[in-house]
Amino acid sequence: MKEFGEHLRALRKARSLSQAELGELADLNDKYLGELERGIGNPSLEVLQKLAKALEVNVATVVGDDVTSLGRADLRAEAISHLDRLTDDQLRDLVRMARLHGK
Repeated sequence: MKEFGEHLRALRKARSLSQAELGELADLNDKYLGELERGIGNPSLEVLQKLAKALEVNVATVVGDDVTSLGRADLRAEAISHLDRLTDDQLRDLVRMARLHGK
C-alpha cells in the first residue's frame, strides 16, 4: 500500500492539486486521501474510480499497473490466475463490476 500511496501522491502533484482539491474533485475527504498517500488503508474499487475520474486517467493508471500492452491471451491467463486467490466477497465484487461494464 505504501507504493500505491507514493504513486497516488505523484499523480496528484503532477496535476498541481492539493489533497483538499483532489478530495473535492473526487468527493473524498482530504484526511482520507492523506491516509491513502501514506499507505494506510485499502481503497475500494469505488474510491479508485473516483480518483481516476478526478485525475482524468484510467483506474489502471491510478493503481500503477497499466496492462494495455498485454495481448488478449496474456490478459486472460493473468485474470484466471488471480481468480483462485480471491475471496467469495471479492469474486462477487468482480462479477458486479463485469456486469456493469457489460451493459
